[in-house]
Amino acid sequence: MASWDLAMYPSASIFRMLVLNLLQNGTWGLLGLFLLWLANRRPIETLAWSHWRVWALHLLASVAVAALGLFLAYLISLWVQSDEWKKPLDLAMVLKGLPRFYRAYFHTNLLFMWAVVAAFHGLRIYRKYKAREVEAARLETRFAEAQNLALRMQLQPHFLFNTLNSISALVHSNPDGADEMISRLGDFLRTTLDAPHEQLLTLRRELAFIQDYLAIEQIRFQDRLRVEVQIPADLMELRVPSFILQPLVENALKHGLADRPQGGTLTIRGRREPGSLVLEVQDDGEGFVPGREGVGLANVRSRLGLLYKGRGQLDLLGAAGRGTLVVLRLPIDPPGGDL
Repeated sequence: MASWDLAMYPSASIFRMLVLNLLQNGTWGLLGLFLLWLANRRPIETLAWSHWRVWALHLLASVAVAALGLFLAYLISLWVQSDEWKKPLDLAMVLKGLPRFYRAYFHTNLLFMWAVVAAFHGLRIYRKYKAREVEAARLETRFAEAQNLALRMQLQPHFLFNTLNSISALVHSNPDGADEMISRLGDFLRTTLDAPHEQLLTLRRELAFIQDYLAIEQIRFQDRLRVEVQIPADLMELRVPSFILQPLVENALKHGLADRPQGGTLTIRGRREPGSLVLEVQDDGEGFVPGREGVGLANVRSRLGLLYKGRGQLDLLGAAGRGTLVVLRLPIDPPGGDL
């Protein structure tokens, strides 16, 4: 953009020069606003040749604006240099110096106009990119939530199938037990449906669900099942994935204790380690057989991957005849808030 030093015009007052510079800069500002308006109405969306009309429109507009702005700036400069600035400018004087003025300043002003348009489009593209980035992150979160919910819902038919099999086995041998199991099952399902979309629950609530589930299984096992819960009170308000313990407990009962005439002991422990909450589900039953990981444990692994992006961990320890220990390690700072 063309500009002039005040020292070039000693005959002009400082006040007059300031007013004229304001007029000159205001003129460039208005012309620049026109280019920005045009860029907003007809944005350059792509560099493809198929959009040559938009490129041509912006090129012609920038040339026209640069030419018009330079002409107005030239008139202002003549006005400043004139001792009789209140009189109209002489047309011959205007035309005489105009070509030299354009040769000196036109390319600079054209580059300035292009820079203004390029900066506008750069900012516009950056904002669109950030908006798409935010939208992609939102969709990714929604997708992960949907996957997590689908995995939870996958467990319900599996759990119901096993429970209904147990009820069927008790109908003839222990009708009262079957009736109580149906009642407990209704209570358990009602509780789970109260919070169907919660990804994280306090450990206290999670253990309450497990107690409801164990009340159902206790009817089937009767006095063959002993349960121990060893979790410090200061861990109860930490948050864990909802219904994450039920598949582990069910796995211990079904594969570890169900086939033992004498039953066994199921132990649930919890402790805090640096940066992690460690939960353990242990039975003293038949023991872990490699390769026998069913739907429930695979489901838990998938949910940990979705929620913690590799920071959650599930380990199975033990050997045939010596019981099984399942260790669940959860970070204390999961996505969506502190545990």
